[in-house]
Amino acid sequence: MCGGKKVKIRVATTSTGCLDYYDKPNDIDIIRIKIIDGAHALLDGDTIKADEFYERLRNNPSWVPKTSQPAIGEVVEYFESLIKDGYEEVFVTTISNELSGTINAIKQAAEIVSDRIKVTVYDTKTVCFSEGYFALEVERLFKEGKKTEDIILHLDRLKENNTIFFAVDDLTQLVNNGRLTGAKAFFGKLLKVKPILQVQGSGKILAVEKTRNFKKSLALIAEYIRTYTAGRKFFAHLLYTGNPVMKEYFKTVLKDELGIEGIHEAPATPVVGAHIGPDVVGIGVFLID
Repeated sequence: MCGGKKVKIRVATTSTGCLDYYDKPNDIDIIRIKIIDGAHALLDGDTIKADEFYERLRNNPSWVPKTSQPAIGEVVEYFESLIKDGYEEVFVTTISNELSGTINAIKQAAEIVSDRIKVTVYDTKTVCFSEGYFALEVERLFKEGKKTEDIILHLDRLKENNTIFFAVDDLTQLVNNGRLTGAKAFFGKLLKVKPILQVQGSGKILAVEKTRNFKKSLALIAEYIRTYTAGRKFFAHLLYTGNPVMKEYFKTVLKDELGIEGIHEAPATPVVGAHIGPDVVGIGVFLID
């Protein structure tokens, strides 16, 4: 039961939401996207964790991991397990459809079981812990007895009031995987361009500024956040891939420039890291009413 409601409701999200790396209590299911490693499929956050993935990526520069959305049949099996356990509704938040086709597989599976369970599939238009935060809010509101329709309105407000800024030391994987809109205009490997990237409201990743110095990029991100949050309360989280030195330096920047300390830290999951590489750090922000 959720919040004493008669209808049994379940909350789920996709593995790219980083809830595997969230240590506060929650009861949210995870639909796992896959890393394809030769003939093997590894489950994001389950059979391959972030630390292991980034260590391998750094130690094996020739390794080019691919990703794969869940099979429709696998998602149907998940929904059927809920039906068997007496659930009448499930609310699924997903990674942006601009970054993954996973939402399409979930929607097709939902259609197959639509006569037996109510499935709400919500595109967060974001990724990393920003995506996971949507699921945490869904769980919180169901426990408070809120209706699905009211929860969707709340999520729509969240969607309009959040962003992610991040810096990446090497654009190769973003460009090769087609996840960076307008990448060719910013990609200058020989010039060592260090762009600032943003996950915008459309759910796409856009390059918004470029520098030739990574530390300068991080300082500029702090300025972007200062402007974005001006006069508003906000919730923020730090995202990173496989470079702890870079992460610690950015934490110093956030403290010195913005007075931000003690924010939640979550590694980008292996599926995300397969597209952005091992040298990324950034910040996700939600403006609070």
